[in-house]
Amino acid sequence: MKHGCPECGAPLPPPPPTGTVRCRYCALLLAPGPGGWRPAAPPAIDEPLRDPELPRLWLGGVRYAVLGRLARGEGCDAFLARRDARLTELVVLKVLRAAADTDLFEREHTVLDALERSAVQGTPHYARLLPQRVAIGTARLGLRGDEGERRVAAHRFRSGFVHTFADVRRAHPGGIAPEAAVWLWKRTLDLLGWLHRSGYVHGAVLPAHLLVHARDHGVMLVGFSRAVPPGTPLPAFSSAHESHYPKEVWQGGPATAATDITMSARAILLLLGDDVRRAPSHVPAPFATLLESEAANPTLTDAWAVRDAVDAAARASFGAAKFIHFPMPGWG
Repeated sequence: MKHGCPECGAPLPPPPPTGTVRCRYCALLLAPGPGGWRPAAPPAIDEPLRDPELPRLWLGGVRYAVLGRLARGEGCDAFLARRDARLTELVVLKVLRAAADTDLFEREHTVLDALERSAVQGTPHYARLLPQRVAIGTARLGLRGDEGERRVAAHRFRSGFVHTFADVRRAHPGGIAPEAAVWLWKRTLDLLGWLHRSGYVHGAVLPAHLLVHARDHGVMLVGFSRAVPPGTPLPAFSSAHESHYPKEVWQGGPATAATDITMSARAILLLLGDDVRRAPSHVPAPFATLLESEAANPTLTDAWAVRDAVDAAARASFGAAKFIHFPMPGWG
């Protein structure tokens, strides 16, 4: 008889008569049960609580204190939380809100697992710019885990990546400086180039899924629930952002690397102005022409080739490269 974790299905040895173990895959605390393993009861609360008024939940045998909401997506909510123990860490909890999106919720976990194991050059660097998984499973709500259940994924909190492209748009209603758009697009294309070589199209390169480190000029990509191998139709769309998708993909056509490139160009154009197809008049022609071309019908369909083209357009538009201060709330 094969034994496995009742939460994630990972293989386990036969349980002993007594005692507990943690699943090596999802970290759930397990105890012997009838015919195999069962989730162990949460341990007793044995130390004074810090911030006892905060809501709590248990995931993978670990208790977390929920500090506040970060974002509300179409099917999930994201919360900042901390490991509720003396040795603590900050995490982002992605909580499934819509049961109809369970398959997308699980898909993201599968895609991230595959990307973490990518054999493409640069994976140790680029994988740090994806959501870093801590645990996924059915969380037990409440201080002692007896107040209901929700499907939850925990990811490590990345210090500094606290603003989305949507936040940038709100902070700069008149549009960002074109010089800043250069590095934002280059960082995005760097990551997309690795993603495509690792066998996936993201399929949702939207303002809410691009995170910015304003001080260190970094970009992270989240929201992998719709990622697919190239040549596959997307499983779902963000209904509020039809204008960001290529028309043929929105209508059910296969997603390709060009899909992500087009969406990235439209996201940058949104930061520059109000039109996801046209650059404002103050954007120099070489850079504006490249943006508009890739936003409409990419002539370059390799993200790293587009990145090289951005370098050339930036030199023609702005001269030699220089550091561009990028003010955002909390980062001066």
